[in-house]
Amino acid sequence: MATQARPAFTMIELMMAIVMGTIILFAAMGMFHTMERADAIADVRAEEGTQLQRTQHVVNRAMGSLLVMSRQDQQEADAAREAREQADGALAEGEEPGALADATGDVEEIPDVARPRLLLEPDPRMQGYEMTRRVRIGEQGLGTPESTVPQRLELALSAPCVIPSFADEQRRYRIAELGLAPVEIGSSVDSEGAVRGAFVLRDERRLTSLGSRVYSMWWLPVAGDTEAAEAILAEQFDPALIEGAVMLMDSVVWARWRFFKEGEWRDRFSVLGELDLAAYGELELTTAQNVTVAWLFELAWTVGIDPEDEGDETGQEGEEAIEVEGGGETIELGGGAIRSGSEN
Repeated sequence: MATQARPAFTMIELMMAIVMGTIILFAAMGMFHTMERADAIADVRAEEGTQLQRTQHVVNRAMGSLLVMSRQDQQEADAAREAREQADGALAEGEEPGALADATGDVEEIPDVARPRLLLEPDPRMQGYEMTRRVRIGEQGLGTPESTVPQRLELALSAPCVIPSFADEQRRYRIAELGLAPVEIGSSVDSEGAVRGAFVLRDERRLTSLGSRVYSMWWLPVAGDTEAAEAILAEQFDPALIEGAVMLMDSVVWARWRFFKEGEWRDRFSVLGELDLAAYGELELTTAQNVTVAWLFELAWTVGIDPEDEGDETGQEGEEAIEVEGGGETIELGGGAIRSGSEN
């Protein structure tokens, strides 16, 4: 009995099918990898956007709740500072005690120099560091390289400007798991809610694909006691280990603070009282994803005592009457004087 042969694929047809299947598979894998990378980049940029939004909100609150001296108190503090400098200079030059007393009065009665309520300076923890960026300008390519150094902005505020996030609580838990003890700075908030703190940068010890060093930005509580604050700053503790520290951003490659005073931008600035205040403050940031922002902040301030001086000012009868100025209207309140707007 004769059998009929079944049709089958030839070797050439099988090879062509295998090749075409392999091409389609690799194309699908490449597309899947591209979509995965795009999704990861979108997640990173979304996180950066969230951090930028939070940082802007925190800085805006800080610039709107500065705690400074009144004009009269500042004039007295400036006079005390000049007397102290004159006394120190006379002692350094070997003046006779009698002549020194005639010129400046009793040296022991001259008060110490008041602590600045706002202090912008290069961060002493990060000497030798430099940040450089080149911002893309339209279709013209990258602009001229622009350099700056990590800065430290210390502020005295009438109220806290930030609340720790869940990520901060996780960090504290990991620190405890590693057996590390957080650095206690002492009290940074007085009974009225006034607080001292500082915006600083921390080296994350990693580089971007373009070779830029990555930093994180933090808000650190600062001890109200001057000697304790100076001792902690001299120890150069890691910001992540300081109790109460809050991380605002984790991928900064360039940052610069500036204040506009008397017609010029200043990247070193100090404020003691109302007479020193600038018109505006500015913060520029560039992230690891090459997102650049520049925020301009108007300053608002409260006239009150430094948190470290609270014990010296208590015991008065009741609360002091204060004035809130705005729109030509004066309102009587209690607790400290509030001013807002720009004078320079």
